[in-house]
Amino acid sequence: MAFREILLLRLILPVADRVMGTRLCHWYRAIGRMQRWTPEQVTQWQEQQLQAFVAHAYNHTVYYRRLFDRLGLTPNDIRCAEDLKKLPVITKEIVNAHYDELVPDNFSRFPHRKIRTGGTTGEPMTYLCSEEVWGYVTAAKIFYWRKTGYRYGDAFVALGSSSILSQRPSFARRVYDRLRNEHPLNSVDINPEKCRQYAEYLQRNRIRYLYGYAAALYVFTRYVADNHIDLTQIKAVFTTSENLPDNYRTLMEQTYQCRVMDCYGARDAGITAYETQRGCYPVGYNAIAEIVDPIGEHTGTLLTTNFLNYCFPLIRYQFGDIVELAEPDGSRYNGQIIQRVMGRTSSVIQLANGHTLSATGIAMVMRHFDIVAFDIRKSAPLEVTLRLQPTAQYSETQETTLREELRRYVGDDCSIRIVHVDRFEPLPNGKHQYFYT
Repeated sequence: MAFREILLLRLILPVADRVMGTRLCHWYRAIGRMQRWTPEQVTQWQEQQLQAFVAHAYNHTVYYRRLFDRLGLTPNDIRCAEDLKKLPVITKEIVNAHYDELVPDNFSRFPHRKIRTGGTTGEPMTYLCSEEVWGYVTAAKIFYWRKTGYRYGDAFVALGSSSILSQRPSFARRVYDRLRNEHPLNSVDINPEKCRQYAEYLQRNRIRYLYGYAAALYVFTRYVADNHIDLTQIKAVFTTSENLPDNYRTLMEQTYQCRVMDCYGARDAGITAYETQRGCYPVGYNAIAEIVDPIGEHTGTLLTTNFLNYCFPLIRYQFGDIVELAEPDGSRYNGQIIQRVMGRTSSVIQLANGHTLSATGIAMVMRHFDIVAFDIRKSAPLEVTLRLQPTAQYSETQETTLREELRRYVGDDCSIRIVHVDRFEPLPNGKHQYFYT
């Protein structure tokens, strides 16, 4: 272990776990230990967790008690993954309509944070995420990133979304971010000048790891390759939030001469899956994945049951992604495997003035406003049109702020049209296309 990693994992994080109730260190050790289990042992452990989770949902939420009673079921009827089919799916629309009934009467026992999703699935959703889930997800990230040679605390650039609307993090959070050595760079508008600055930043600070939205990383890497900039100091690239097309991957591998690891996850679903080899995304032990509405063999809409989120239990949660699950293969992984992810968007809008907008970056900006859904498109070489469905809380002040925020990314010479609509028609998988190139 590197010194910074030892400091974080053996001193700083154990203290943080006790203060915040995250149990990151527990899950980091547990994930490593569980890798050595047999598939049967993993299944047995997950069934025990599932049974306790279902009993908690029934005993402490109005929603699930009423649902079970209406179906003539008891918690004892849900003993394994196959039994989950006895229950209907739960969607964002259902969560929004029954939020109070889904909050357990003992939710205050579980350290948690309140989170609002973006509008990419047609409607934002507010939910509670336990610090236990955060601990597991972060532990999984550390565990799988280490397979590339990364060590916790190594410097990495996070090419994502940073907004003037984001709240200033707490002092403790700033200290933590400093220790784990993340260098955030904005990718909402990634133009040639920013690419030049970012390349110089990477060289100057000798940063060896890149993490970010697939489309933004592709635009940056295209600039690096076209301008013959030597960044072979990069030891690994981690893509997230969007599909990773083969041409994106190939360009990154050739430009940096390193491994590219695609990182799949959905925070509201509590699922993580890091690509350990091509066509192999091991699903985190904390969740059970199912496929419904099949469109091919083992392929369809993904459902998850994350049995660590006791402060807001969601059983068979449908969030719109389409994946292909692999046949069980104990030689590759002792749990479930996602073979292919097909439900995420990887797009950019390129404007005539050189500004480039990434789909996920814009989505992260839009989550700060009181809207139900939105889409954005390039309606002319120097014009973008944003359609949005406002909530009752949306105001002229918010629209002024939104226009100013967009102006930062599209440039002063680009026209911005904002159009209000009554509703959006979703795609068959529950999502709607929100980004048109």
